[in-house]
Amino acid sequence: MNGEHYPFQSTPDERQRLVRQAELVAPLTEQLFEKAGITSGWRVLDIGSGSGDVALLVARLVGPTGTVIGIDRDPDQINFAKQRAMEHGVSNVQFMSEDFRNIELRSPVDAIVGRLVLMYTAEPLEALRSVLRNLKPGGVIALQESVVDYDGPPCIEPRDCLAAKAVQWFRAGFKYSGVQPRMGMRLFGLMREAGLNPSTDIVTLAPILQGPEGPLFKLITAVVASQLPAILSSGIATEAEIDIDTLEQRMIEDAPPCGVVGYFNSGHVGVWAKNP
Repeated sequence: MNGEHYPFQSTPDERQRLVRQAELVAPLTEQLFEKAGITSGWRVLDIGSGSGDVALLVARLVGPTGTVIGIDRDPDQINFAKQRAMEHGVSNVQFMSEDFRNIELRSPVDAIVGRLVLMYTAEPLEALRSVLRNLKPGGVIALQESVVDYDGPPCIEPRDCLAAKAVQWFRAGFKYSGVQPRMGMRLFGLMREAGLNPSTDIVTLAPILQGPEGPLFKLITAVVASQLPAILSSGIATEAEIDIDTLEQRMIEDAPPCGVVGYFNSGHVGVWAKNP
């Protein structure tokens, strides 16, 4: 498929999946933002805010004297994020429904942050350049992206298990939707192309999970379920072959006695840079 299409459905189940995913990668995100120097009193723009996890994390770093603006083009995600902020008693965050590439704030911010954002854009460099108009001179941008690739076998052991096949299914859904591969590995160079000065202190995280005792099968099933239309459109598998209602149980039954171990979503890379 040409162009740009977000591969996940906007559903309550998908929002809960994002919350669970955020718990896995939060240590890398917080480490990245601390290295970037995001601190008390800063005004921060969170692009592709989704369910609000990154914005809520930053709100804690900037404290009550700072502010966070979360941007996402999905109004249902924004409503969910607002609700979560209220439930957590966080008052220094505001959320807006808008494509981050079009946003132009009245005054520039101290920092721009984002997690798993550029990989879903058709032109990552243009997207990065467009949002930088909201960053003040000397401000920082800190982004975290996946290193998901479409080539080679999934990093799962054993390699011929049903869980590995399911990972191939959602890889195909990513590819069909035009998701940028290896964006985490490309992020440093992309920032340089955009005229930024990225730090060479690059941070990484590769969540390695187990199934069936661990969460691996449940998380894979959730990704496949949310991405099902894109997977089916890619032609890699039929709805009957996937049989989403029984997929997790079938992965459990297919697992060898020692279980299955693998990367979840192929790992993440975080890079931060200063605006000249």
